[in-house]
Amino acid sequence: MAKIDLEIPFSSIHGSLDHDSEIYYAKRLGTTVASHYPKHKDPKKITAHQHDLNNRFAKAVTQASEILQNPELRAEWQTRFEEQKHTAKKPYKLFRNFIIATLAKEMVDRG
Repeated sequence: MAKIDLEIPFSSIHGSLDHDSEIYYAKRLGTTVASHYPKHKDPKKITAHQHDLNNRFAKAVTQASEILQNPELRAEWQTRFEEQKHTAKKPYKLFRNFIIATLAKEMVDRG
């Protein structure tokens, strides 16, 4: 990554200049830098394991939304959330994230 000093009107540039460009401009710590355009993996090429993880996470998010809307289930999960705050080495800070992570882990344990 090269640090560069651009003249006006290019001083606030971010991204690439055109679609075929291999150079990417960005601001890092107040300095404009130029680097190769970030390469992203083809989203169509995911493994079976990644597909399973994506499905498991989507199910956990759906179930968490249902739990948060049901007052009885929410109260049960709230007690579990409070318990983990005192017993876990790194407790979850957000209630929703705790539910999603716990549900996803339970899905793995079930097989």
